[in-house]
Parts: sequence; structure tokens; C-alpha cells
Amino acid sequence: MQDISVTEELFLDVRFGVLTGAYLPRQSLDRAEVGAAYGCKQGVVTDAFNTLVAESYLEVPKRGQYRVRRWTAEEVEDLFDMRASLEGLAADKAAERATEAEIDHLLSLVRDTSGMSFDNPADIEATTHANLHFHAEVMRMSRVAPLAEMARTIVPNALHRRIVWSQHAADAAQSFRMHGKIAQAIAERSGPMARLMMREDVYSAREATLAAIAALNVLPVSTEKAVVRRFSETWEVNGRQLAKGTREPSADGKLVPFGLALAQLG
Repeated sequence: MQDISVTEELFLDVRFGVLTGAYLPRQSLDRAEVGAAYGCKQGVVTDAFNTLVAESYLEVPKRGQYRVRRWTAEEVEDLFDMRASLEGLAADKAAERATEAEIDHLLSLVRDTSGMSFDNPADIEATTHANLHFHAEVMRMSRVAPLAEMARTIVPNALHRRIVWSQHAADAAQSFRMHGKIAQAIAERSGPMARLMMREDVYSAREATLAAIAALNVLPVSTEKAVVRRFSETWEVNGRQLAKGTREPSADGKLVPFGLALAQLG
């Protein structure tokens, strides 16, 4: 991995621990122990943790305490419903309002994932970023300013990565086809078709995501406090080689910075 700051290394490690189930839902993470493990001050830990909260990997049950966020099936189903409506509207408006140059750019973002392998960490990471980039661009092209900010809440990074990581090669190929259909409908100025295709694309990942979250929620928690550890670059989960990856922007296209207070991140 390229040289990164301690804050980013810590962020990526904890994110990886949450996504792979090394840190389980509702387990707390002690800032002093994390700081000792990474040889840094608690302020650095707080900076990374606050960004993890903003991206919905962690939550704050009490001031100064951090624990792994637990997603419920009902919550995820509600978010999928809201996302389908929100992004469907964005696709409809994009068909009406996007410039020809923007449409050409969107067509260029339709990444062929039909040959990707979920055994290849680089493929998974590239697909994660490509998927987010495509959806964020449709959101931007809609020219409905509040939609992007709403999307960051409805499709937080933690849920987006869970969506991608729960997929299979056939799902990736289907996503490629759906993105092509969405972009083509927008290019043809067919708002209703763009909305329909976008909703179908969103809902296609729901069942796999719910299954992945349910599998985490039933794992036995041996201790309320997570045992802090540092992770290797890749880790096998359910037969897949997953990597820590890199940071990505939120659904609004903006990268959440380190070093902000939670009130500012909200």
C-alpha cells in the first residue's frame, strides 16, 4: 500500500475489521487501546473514529464511546426503499436536465464488470468505486441540490460497501447491464424508463445485502469490547480474498475529511 497517514491507516484497518466481521455489531472500541496499538495519540484515533461514524461503520452510544454499528433488516429494507425512490427520481430528472457532454461522460462511466472476479481484491475495489461514481454522477446530473445530501444519509458508505461486497460475479455482470440501460435511457431523454431501470438496479442488491447483514448479526459476541488488532492487506472471508482498499467519496460525491467534530460531520 502507498504511504498513508496514521489516521488513514487506522481508518482503513477499523473499516476492514467491521466489514469482515472481526469487529462485530455492538462491540465497543476503546480509544486508548487503539491508540496504543497504532502508536498514536487519542486525538488521531478520534479523528478516524468520527469519520467512521459519519460513514456509518461506527456509532456513538454515549459521548466519548464508540461501537460497531448494528444494522437491522427493517432499517436496511427502509433504506433500500428510500434509495430506490431517491435515485429513481434523480435518473428521471437527469434525463430531462443533463447536457449532452454530461450524458457522454455518464456513458463512459459504464464499466464492464462482466469479467470481474470476487476472488480478486483489486476487482472488488475497482467495482466499489465505479459503482459509486456512476450513481453519484446521475445524482449530480439531476440538478436537484438536496438529493445528493439526502443520498449520503440514505446510502452511507458502510451500506454501499456492504452492498458491493455481498454480490457475486453474476450480480456484477447484471449491474453492468443495468448501468448501460440507465445511461441509455437518460441519453434518449426517457425519464420514466431511466427511473424504472434505476429502481430495478437498486433493488437487485437488496436480498444479498440483507443476508450478509443477518449473517453478521447472528455471530456470537464473546466480549462487549472488541479485541484491537491490526490487519494484513488481505483477508479471506467466505472464500473471497478481500482487501482493505482505499477511501472513497460518499454518495454525494464528497470525501468526508478527517479531523472534524461529529457536529460538523452531521
